[in-house]
Amino acid sequence: MTIIETIGYGGKKPDDFFNELESLNPDIVVDVRENPYSAYLGVYTHPQLKKRLGSRYTWIKELGNKTRKMPPTLVDEEAGLEKLKTLVEKHQRIVLLCAEKHESDCHRGYVKKQFTQMYPDLVGFSDSP
Repeated sequence: MTIIETIGYGGKKPDDFFNELESLNPDIVVDVRENPYSAYLGVYTHPQLKKRLGSRYTWIKELGNKTRKMPPTLVDEEAGLEKLKTLVEKHQRIVLLCAEKHESDCHRGYVKKQFTQMYPDLVGFSDSP
């Protein structure tokens, strides 16, 4: 089974964010922003994350929130969840990345919930708070 965690960089200093991310021990970090090419400080852009995380970073544009409102309107929910399923089948720990500081304020929580409901046999739960 795969553990899916989430993280947001909003309001965090880069060092604090990356320390928190590494504490989650991800096999892969999945960026679920619609547009990861523009971000605060430039540290959280697609090129910078790819440079820092290498093969542990990927972007699923289809899971981006077109409206930036809740409930979300994803770019292509079905295709995005299928891409996530492919990653879940290959990795033990996945972290969904977005901008919002708190999962409850962000569509990444919705993505995690939808995936877990669709594929309950593929997902486990972390002991972390």
